[in-house]
Amino acid sequence: MPQAESGIIALYGDSPRMKLLDYFMTFPKNEFTTPEIVKAVGMSRTTAFREISKLLDNEMILQTGNIGKSPLYKINIKSPIIYSMQKLTSHRSKKIATSQIKNQTLQKYLREQLDSVDKLHNRETMLKTELKLTRSMIKEIPV
Repeated sequence: MPQAESGIIALYGDSPRMKLLDYFMTFPKNEFTTPEIVKAVGMSRTTAFREISKLLDNEMILQTGNIGKSPLYKINIKSPIIYSMQKLTSHRSKKIATSQIKNQTLQKYLREQLDSVDKLHNRETMLKTELKLTRSMIKEIPV
């Protein structure tokens, strides 16, 4: 079964930048080094450095410190862009959840209706069999 897309990826595509944002937004309280990001997201170091730089320039992520010489990055939850993206993905998630609940309710109702039809069909078959037996017994009664 294919892995479900996150809201960010579904709304904005699966570009390297969106993959990075998706990763940061999945773990909003965590800080990451570039090697951790490269490994988790599965992109080259060159691409990661380029995209991290662009995200920093747009204040979508923050550099929060260093571990040795490696800078630490995290999502900037105060960024209006990030806030808007979170609102849109939240709205999309609620819409999908509502749709899934409606579909599950409808499927449950349809299963109940099919069960009811099956029971009626079984009852009809049983009554036809009883009617045949009754007719044959009536024919055997002497006049």
